[in-house]
Amino acid sequence: MFSGIVLHGDGVAKNFGFPTANIDCKIKSCTKVATGVFAATTTMDSKKYNSALIIIPKGNSYKFEVHILDFNENLYGKYLEVDLVQKVSEIEKYDSHEELLEKIKHDIEMVKEVFAGRD
Repeated sequence: MFSGIVLHGDGVAKNFGFPTANIDCKIKSCTKVATGVFAATTTMDSKKYNSALIIIPKGNSYKFEVHILDFNENLYGKYLEVDLVQKVSEIEKYDSHEELLEKIKHDIEMVKEVFAGRD
């Protein structure tokens, strides 16, 4: 489980139509964390939401971004707890915004399939 307060990010995912909450997780620099895109559950105010979690290596640390499916509210300053369910994809670099958008759409569909299989 990862948890932390939602901070302002760069707004890149929001510009693609998939806003993410950037979570301020305090992870020791010596801790090894799996990176990639995951289906996850996010708990906020005692309520659980299906989500896509992106864990990106950033220097000696990690960047944690969560996209809550079918959710469009302000999360800044909220405390979130995120539990991994299943890895769906690796982090990849793309040369164009169009390729990246297609990857994001594909990953979101993969996350939705994980949750559809759990009903």
